[in-house]
Amino acid sequence: MDPVSDFLRQYGRTEDDLLDARTLNAPGVFAGEREFIEFAERDYGTDKHWAFEIRPEECALIVVDMQEDFVNPAHPMCVPEAYRQVPRIQHVIEECRLANVPVIYTEHTIAPDVAHDFYQYWPPIKAGAIAEGKPGSRVYHGFSPREGERIISAKHTYDSFAGTDLDYALRNRGVKTLIISGTLTNFCCESTARTGYFLGYHIVFGSDINATDSALAHEATLRTMRRGFARVLDHGQIVDTLRGTDALHQAATRAAR
Repeated sequence: MDPVSDFLRQYGRTEDDLLDARTLNAPGVFAGEREFIEFAERDYGTDKHWAFEIRPEECALIVVDMQEDFVNPAHPMCVPEAYRQVPRIQHVIEECRLANVPVIYTEHTIAPDVAHDFYQYWPPIKAGAIAEGKPGSRVYHGFSPREGERIISAKHTYDSFAGTDLDYALRNRGVKTLIISGTLTNFCCESTARTGYFLGYHIVFGSDINATDSALAHEATLRTMRRGFARVLDHGQIVDTLRGTDALHQAATRAAR
């Protein structure tokens, strides 16, 4: 699809509304709004692997809300793609353990006194899904957290940092880089990645170890992460980096020079 046509349709504009090169101009980058839109589209698709180096000794893996009600197909809010991604996330967890990378799990739990507007937006939650203290809110049985792998269970909103001890636990371990996995890509995973970035962490966002219920929403999050928040890698690239050096960063740095 032509990004300019998409832009005009989305905002209800016409070609005549676009600013010309005399009004909008960044020498060597774009001239006029048509080129500006095309430039932005390319940038949303550009992996910025030069941004920072992934060092395993500075990493932690955050497994966001991979819990029974979101993963188990027999439960009310199951995200099918999250269920299918369990083996990949298990693989990344095992590689993190081998590399001495901390693994932290979150459980999104809701109770009436911490519900905010969740009951209005999510009828299954009002009906009892992810209820605080109930089995459906627990980490999915396909995972087996080990001793020392913290479970953040007092998480009452999308953001894994809001009102929890996650930041304290990470800083206490000297963590500087977060590897984000889990569900839902565009809610809890994206919110956690954004706040992590705002708090000064480097963010690695797994393209195929985060899942949601809309391919369009998943891609939109990856585009936003890639452009200004995170290095976006698939699980194989993450594993390769944990096992050795950050070849993607090295290659991107050489190319940038």
